[in-house]
Amino acid sequence: MSVVKLDQGHHEAVKNLFRKEKYMGLPNSEFSQNSDAFNNRLYEIFCNNYLSGITKNFHAYGYLQDGQIESLISFYESTDEPAWYYTLYRSNGNNKYLKDVLDAVILHNETQGRLKFYTLTNSKHTRILRKFHWSKFNNERYGYFDEFHVPANHRCFYTTHWELLFKRFLLPTDSIVRCNYLKQEHRLILPVGGGT
Repeated sequence: MSVVKLDQGHHEAVKNLFRKEKYMGLPNSEFSQNSDAFNNRLYEIFCNNYLSGITKNFHAYGYLQDGQIESLISFYESTDEPAWYYTLYRSNGNNKYLKDVLDAVILHNETQGRLKFYTLTNSKHTRILRKFHWSKFNNERYGYFDEFHVPANHRCFYTTHWELLFKRFLLPTDSIVRCNYLKQEHRLILPVGGGT
């Protein structure tokens, strides 16, 4: 029972997490007429981007127990700024596992000098997201502000957010892109952002 970095060998172990009937708190039928087809599409996107090893900027961590991944988080390390994008989470419903995975992902990014990240949230769920995903330790260390909102069935203006957070889906509900950041009093070393 531990948090592990996911790779090509985890294709089958994560498949059970892509059988959910909801995405972003909405029924899959809001996104596609066929729930299985929608789940399969999310699974393909996840495996192709985060498990294939094609690029060094896409990563995923999961909570491994008895050979199965019980929860996972995928993220993208930006090449444009010292930030990362929390792109997807899936869970069997046990929030403790998800909190453990998020702690590992935050630690990974902090050691890389990435002290802020972006998330996409259904605007109706902005208050509960931190309650279910965040450990008390990181909830106290990280602040946030809502960067912008995107009305239901509208395309996001910003290319990186559209590609990574929205996965090029028009969401059938109002959504919020949130910037989470390590509070100043917890920034012990300023990351190097330049060189020769």
